[in-house]
Amino acid sequence: MRTILYCFAVCISILSACNSPKAKNGNGNKNSIIGKWHRFSTANGYSEFDIDSQSVVFYNQKVGRFKLPYKIENDSLKYLTKDYEAKITNYGDSLLLDGNDGTQAVLHRFKEPDIPFKTIPEEKDSLSFASYIADFDKRLIGEFEKAGIKISNPMEKQNSPAYEELLKKKTGSR
Repeated sequence: MRTILYCFAVCISILSACNSPKAKNGNGNKNSIIGKWHRFSTANGYSEFDIDSQSVVFYNQKVGRFKLPYKIENDSLKYLTKDYEAKITNYGDSLLLDGNDGTQAVLHRFKEPDIPFKTIPEEKDSLSFASYIADFDKRLIGEFEKAGIKISNPMEKQNSPAYEELLKKKTGSR
């Protein structure tokens, strides 16, 4: 009877060792950053990112649309055409990027299964770009409001000050 209990205990310990939790997706795994991301900071406003296996496409009101090729080395993202490198810490639904220029950025994965854009369009006079901008503006207003910067009427946004002025109001009220 003692032998049976001993064998049973050994089998349970072996099974539990085999069923240990798998390691998280490594920081250097390129697939871990692929997807649609967004971020908000008081310094740069609201930005959206579409990352595939070869390039990062981002759009914000301040600088417009950029497409930059990148590569992953060890646990860092390196742009191939810019002198920028950032250590990646992957939290699954967000990424922390510690840049070689002393900056930090937190990118949040879009929670919606099908976000309102497929890719950020290049042609500014296209119908897809107009549609993207309309949805982008709604998301931008939402992020400003989450940060405590109120926009009273979204329809007034066309005549409202640029987001840099909204940020100045927020930082000046502290």
